[in-house]
Order: sequence, then structure tokens, then C-alpha cells
Amino acid sequence: MSPGINICVVEGRLTADPTLQKTKSGKTICKFSVANNRYYFQGRNLIDEVSFFKVTAWGVLAERCGMLKKGHLVLVSGSLRQDTYQTKNGEKRSDVSLTAANIKFLGAKTAPEKIEGATLSLMENQNG
Repeated sequence: MSPGINICVVEGRLTADPTLQKTKSGKTICKFSVANNRYYFQGRNLIDEVSFFKVTAWGVLAERCGMLKKGHLVLVSGSLRQDTYQTKNGEKRSDVSLTAANIKFLGAKTAPEKIEGATLSLMENQNG
């Protein structure tokens, strides 16, 4: 069986400041959410549809995400991951997130930042 293609690219603004944590094994993990606007016409009306994407970065890439703040515009590329779990009531649930391989900072919401145009990248195994 050949491996499937799993590539995702999302541009959007951070909905909150990223959270940085360390795993029990000492790896750094950064989590944040990106809001993405999609525009389309419904008849003559322009519709603005917002989607929210959970993003996870690992290791050195996660450490570099510490410079990001709520409202920053980023371009994130990586792969989608689906996690399944069971609630306290025994219900099965699933959650899809984007595991980042590259994060490009595109700009702040207000004042220009020193890191504008910076690309955060890590080309190593990032799966915890």
C-alpha cells in the first residue's frame, strides 16, 4: 500500500496567544488556533464564512512560536491529524488538528513587527 498524501495549508489570524508546554519527555509543544475567512457569493450577497483550525507545533518550531501573538497573520503548512477519545459519558469523539511543519509570519494586526516575513520551519520528525 502506498502512503496517502496529507498536506494542509491554512492562512489566518491567531485567535489567542499560543500556549507553550513541555511533555513528560521534555519536548516543547505549542498549540494555537487560526481563524480563516472564506468568501463566496450566494446570489448577489457576498458571504464571509469563518473557520477555526487547531494547530500544534513540536520541538524547535514550537519554541519559535513563542514570538507569535493573538491577531498575528500566519501561513501554516503541515499535515492533518485526527485524534479519537471517549468522554466521561462513554461517547466517542474525534478532533482534527494541523501538525505544523512550517509557519510563516505574515504580519501583525496593528503595528509592524520586527519578525514580519520570518519563516519558522523545522524539517524533522515532529510527532511527539
